[in-house]
Amino acid sequence: MYTPKSLRILFLLTSILLSSSATAGPVYQPPGANLTFGDVTHGQRIQSASTNPAAAAADLTRGREARTRGVVSSASVGLEYGNIQDLWDFYDEITRGYEPSDPGTGGGPGQNPGDKPGGGIDLGEIWDRVDPDVQDAIRALSDELARQVAIGAIIRAEGYGKAWIAVDLPFVTGTEYFGGAWTFGLNYSGSSKAFGIVDQIEFDADAAREALNDWLAQLPGNRPIQLPVSSDLQLYHDPATNGFGLGINNDSSLIAKSTRTTELSTGYSRLAWSSESGNLFLGIRGHVYYKELSRISLRFGDITDSNELFDQIRNGDFRSDTRFGLDVGALWVANRYQLGIQVTNLNEPKFKFPGIDLNAYSAENIIEFLERDRTYKMDLQVKLEGSYFGRDRRWSAHIGVDADPATDPLGDEFQWLTLSAGFLADARWVQDIRFGYRENLAGSELKYLSAGLTAFRFLNFDVSSALDTVSIDGHKLPRGLMISLGFQVIW
Repeated sequence: MYTPKSLRILFLLTSILLSSSATAGPVYQPPGANLTFGDVTHGQRIQSASTNPAAAAADLTRGREARTRGVVSSASVGLEYGNIQDLWDFYDEITRGYEPSDPGTGGGPGQNPGDKPGGGIDLGEIWDRVDPDVQDAIRALSDELARQVAIGAIIRAEGYGKAWIAVDLPFVTGTEYFGGAWTFGLNYSGSSKAFGIVDQIEFDADAAREALNDWLAQLPGNRPIQLPVSSDLQLYHDPATNGFGLGINNDSSLIAKSTRTTELSTGYSRLAWSSESGNLFLGIRGHVYYKELSRISLRFGDITDSNELFDQIRNGDFRSDTRFGLDVGALWVANRYQLGIQVTNLNEPKFKFPGIDLNAYSAENIIEFLERDRTYKMDLQVKLEGSYFGRDRRWSAHIGVDADPATDPLGDEFQWLTLSAGFLADARWVQDIRFGYRENLAGSELKYLSAGLTAFRFLNFDVSSALDTVSIDGHKLPRGLMISLGFQVIW
């Protein structure tokens, strides 16, 4: 049974999105039944025509089946965590040893660096007497820095939490206009993410050894309480206990980003060439994106409550942009198989996050990252697909693959490989059953198993769960979980 703390961690991100939501043209997850099928023209239900821009005409031409015309509404939510137990507590713990920014240059929502306990990271086990052996001190100090470097590597790879939500409304009409099929769509979706970036700790063992020797050469009463051992590090001495603490002063930071977008799209497709072996369909789809983006960056030294920082991202300043996008696609359809290609974001529209006050920063690599991270470009991406159908088309198998990676507004790379299969049961209660496997070939490299069904002829339910697990408050949970619920009206 999950504890209240576990439930709060799991649903914090989703609640943020529900109150201020977020990203269109979902790079991360396709809507409705396509969560299981992937970006393929599966021919089952209307959302088959919302993938490849050429799919609508192909679906309508195939037998003129009435079930390929209509409208579908779907709502999807998802969570993904790095493999760090109690993520926010982890950040609060490791940032205690980082020095706050100079007054007036740092801080962030819900933070109070002035209340941060002094003394740095406890290094009492380094010295157990007034005059330690300098070599042992340096060795112990190096061990602690090695641990900090290892923690930095963990933060870069696993120190993130992410959530998203999407509402999708595709609409497919017939062939009344210009001899082709028209699609229209409305999408409102959003995502938020918190992640860490780590500034390398500079440490010169020789310089530290010299500083320690100078400190030890002074009379006990004259030894300073603070002892700089490098540009990034200083030791704190407590004369009452002879204890020492390690303070770290660099620009390692926690970043929280959020986007919210409304997307309007329209597409046209038609038969381009026909032969005895198959038919070639071509299509084009245009998008209008209205996107709002927000971003907060906070140095580790200014963090006192990382959970509160991410919770406050919904109150941040959002910068809005309106841009246009264009996709094209082609689909070859034979009797028992079909092959397709689509190219998304041909014009690669660009959007900008709000700027960040860089007065508290001095590390050039961090400043460069924060400036570069301000611009989001919707990458051009090539998607390939293939499907094979049974003799009566009651069952089908599909494969879809992104030929190259694309980056979402939160900076994550995605290159999906999907394998799926579907069966038309047409039973009284359940009409369609589908199963799928999806793997991100870039970025997180997570693998998901998916399953879905269509019940009562109008209800679509799909769920996708990551195979990797994360420990939260002592409970093993999937690192990623996506759920989609939709309704369809067909004619």
